[in-house]
Formats: sequence, C-alpha cells, structure tokens
Amino acid sequence: MALYGAIEKVLGMTKRKTYTLRFILELLVLFSVLLTVLIGVISSIRVNTASLTANFLENNFHYARKLASNTTEVLQGMQNAMDALALRSSRQPIPPADLQDWFAANKNLFHSILIADAQGTIRQIVPMVEGAEPGTKLTSPAAKQAILLKKHLISKPYVGVTGRLILLVSAPLFDHQGQYKGFVGGTIYLEDSNVLNRMLKEHFYGDGSYVYVVDEDGRLIFHPVQARLGESVAMNPAIQKALARENGSAEVVNSKGDSFFAGYAYEPITGWGIVSQTPTSRVNESNLQLLKSLLATALPFLLINIGIVWLLAKNISNSLSRLAHFSGGTVKTGRKSTEIPMTTSKIYEVQKLYQSTRMAMRLVNKRLIKLQTEVRIDGLTRLYNRKMFDYTLQDRIKNKIPFSLVLLDIDHFKKINDTYGHVMGDEVLKLVSKTMLEQTREDDLCFRYGGEEFAILIFDANQKLASHIAERLRCAVAALENPTTSTITISLGIASFPLDGSKPIQIVTAADQALYLSKQQGRNQTTLFTSARHDVEALP
Repeated sequence: MALYGAIEKVLGMTKRKTYTLRFILELLVLFSVLLTVLIGVISSIRVNTASLTANFLENNFHYARKLASNTTEVLQGMQNAMDALALRSSRQPIPPADLQDWFAANKNLFHSILIADAQGTIRQIVPMVEGAEPGTKLTSPAAKQAILLKKHLISKPYVGVTGRLILLVSAPLFDHQGQYKGFVGGTIYLEDSNVLNRMLKEHFYGDGSYVYVVDEDGRLIFHPVQARLGESVAMNPAIQKALARENGSAEVVNSKGDSFFAGYAYEPITGWGIVSQTPTSRVNESNLQLLKSLLATALPFLLINIGIVWLLAKNISNSLSRLAHFSGGTVKTGRKSTEIPMTTSKIYEVQKLYQSTRMAMRLVNKRLIKLQTEVRIDGLTRLYNRKMFDYTLQDRIKNKIPFSLVLLDIDHFKKINDTYGHVMGDEVLKLVSKTMLEQTREDDLCFRYGGEEFAILIFDANQKLASHIAERLRCAVAALENPTTSTITISLGIASFPLDGSKPIQIVTAADQALYLSKQQGRNQTTLFTSARHDVEALP
C-alpha cells in the first residue's frame, strides 16, 4: 500500500482537478473550427473592403470625368447659341417678336436673354425681369467683364439685382467695320432648375452618393443642398486637386468631417471642379451583409462538423477511457492486470479527427476561393472587371505573350439611359456582354472596362484575325434584338502587343486613340491602330 500511496501522491489524484479526454478533444476541435471560420471571415472582409474601395474610387472617377465632358458639351452648346444670336443681331436689330421666339426655342438652356450696348445699357431683354428692364445699365461684375474683354465669356457666378445666383454666357457684338457694339447674353439661375443641375442631379442616389461642382475659386455652384450654394470648400483635398487641373480619385474627409470615396475632374472651359463621391460607410454596410451571408452559409456545415467531431471524440475517449480505467484499477489494487486493452484504434481515430478538421478548413477555403473569384467579376455583366483587366494586361506583357487589345464603347449609351431608364440600360449592357462572349474565341478574355466601355484581349492572333473578330462582334451587336426596339451599335479600336507598344499604358492608349477615331468618323465602326505609320486606319 505504501507503493500505491506514493504513486497517488505523484499523480496528484487527490488534489488536482481533472478533465476528461473527451472534453479536451471537443474543446480543442471546437476552438480550431471557430478559429478557421474566423480567419476565413476576416480574410473575406479584407478582400471585400479592398475590392469595394477600388470599385467606388474607380466608378466615381469615371463618373466625374464623364460629367466634366458632358458639362463641356452643354457649355459649348450655350456658347454656340450666343454666337448665333450675336451674328444675327450684328447684321440688323432683332424684332422683339423674333427675340421672343428665339428665347422660346432655347429656354431649356437659359432663363433670360438680353442684348446690351457698349456702355452696358440693356436694349432688349426676354422675359422682362424686375430691376433689369430695357434702359437699365448693367453693373454686375460679369457685364463689366464682358464689355472690358470684348470676347466670349462664361462668367463666374454672381448675385444679380433680383438676389439670384446667376451665371452669364455672353458673346460680343461688332458692326461691319469691326467696331464693338455691346454683347448678347444668356443667364442661368443656378438656384433654379436648369440644364446643368438637371444633368448633375442624375447621380443623387439614396445610398448617400452625390455630385457637387465648384467654380474656379472653390465656391459651390451646384450641390444637392441648395442652402450651401456659394459656400467655399476650397480646402477640400479633392477640390484642390480638381482646381489644379488634375483628374483622379481619393478617399477624403469633407468640410463636415464625413469620409467619402471621391472621384474628381477638371472642366477646362470654365475652370470648374466636379466631384462625385460615395460615403465610406457603404463599405461597412456591404461587409455586414457579407458577414451575414458567410454565417448563413457556414453555420449548417459548422453544426454538422461539430456533430461529427463529437462522435469522433466520444469514440477516442471511450477507447482511451477504458485504458485509463484499467491503469487506474491496477494502481489502486496494486495488482497487475492480465487483460491488455486494445490500443490500436488510437491512431485511426486521431486520423479521423484530423480529416474532419481538414474537411472544415476545405469548406471555408472553398468559400474564400469563391469570394476571391467574385471580386474579379463585374456583378452586372459577369465579365471580368477592370482590376482583372489591369492584372492580365501586365502579366501578358511581362511574359512577352503577343496579343491584340480591342476597346469598345456602346454608342449613345447615355441617350439609352435618358430615354429608357437605367434598368433598361443595364439590360443593354448585359446583352452586349453576352454577345461578346458568343462572338469571341474560348481563349479570349472579355472585360467590363468601365461604364459602357468594354475590352477584349485576343491571344495568339495577328491584327487581321483581331480585326475579323472585332468586325464580327460589331455586326452581331448591330443585328441584336433588344428591349429598346432601336438598333444598338458599338465603336471599336484595336491595338496589338508588341507592335504598338511595350507597356500597358501604351497599348491601352493606342487602342483608345483608335476607338476615339471610330467615334469621330461617325461611330459603328472598327479602327485599327497602326503604329508603324504613326496613324490609325478605319476598317472598311
């Protein structure tokens, strides 16, 4: 018995709290499974955050640049209208009825039309405005600047005699001898509904995204909250870059302390800065939805896995428990057992436990791989996205794999959106994407480049074959039956590596120049960039 007491004292059987092997195994496996799921969730959220951040920045940049281009077109249209009126007025006085008719035809552009002499006195104005009747001398900074410069002018916003915030678009008047006779001008009331804010308001969504515009001094001239018009936001980092004639995107904190993903662009005619931005909180909302989706997907597998582990732990513990009971009985009785328990099942059960844990890890990894694949795919068209395009282009050039790049753009896509709505516009994008996949080869890769722009990488193909594929696609799109009931056309530009450049930016620029020429020459055509002749040629 002395031997028994010594052994018992060493093992601490009477003083230490003990745990069953089954409990330890269940706790260990549960911890491992939960840790694996946690790692998968954290990795997924990080990937999702990075992808959404890149997408929001890229989308807002492209939209701001598009709005800057559209704004330039609208302003040029206004200036052309003033030029036409100035030309007619310089020949002979315009009868009031004719001026009224001209204003009625252009009231979508201007709130009022006026003709002033070289001293700034109003000779004619339509419609009549209190405080600015014929015979009234204009004293606004815009009128003085128009008289001083004697040239075309789009003024800075100013407060008129009516208390409105006004933009003046003017053109000079000269007689047949070239003597300055005054100017014609069209006014835009920035606080009222006008052609500019109607165009810019299209981006105001319920998710907090919106567009705003500042003049060259950094003062707001368009904002969803009209009370802020005229407020200076020149210290905003995005505004500073836009007014420095830069186009780009960045994560910024505005004057109210709110964080946004902002895209900014410079409008060259007026020097305005245009910013399109989305709250960074959108990423947190998306991550919360992703977390719910992951938990909903993984929970059944987690419960099944825990059930399997419980059974395995029970089998392992039962086998080892019998061995422990035999050993304990031997120590307590001081007698040697003549029956040796089976221990060969120990290795098998541990292997099964390992396999079960590995199965859980595989399920999580499979989900992670699926998520990583999803972030490379454009959600609307199911084509590869811009991020995947940049990676593939760099990889092929790095490995010196010849290819041809086709850039294409849906002609008049904004008109489709304006006429049929964004839902129908999305259907057109999906239809064109499907046609791209049908008309290209199995090894070719199709991408959504941005907005209504797409790209195709054609591998192991000379320019002739690439042109053939591009033309086949163009004809197929033009022949599509689509929900708009009107013909959809595309313009395409082609460049090849290494013929047209050795860097990604060179190839993309070459294809973009070819695409630009396709649009200039009337759209619905394919243009091939030929660097050897420093020119681009349109395919017949």
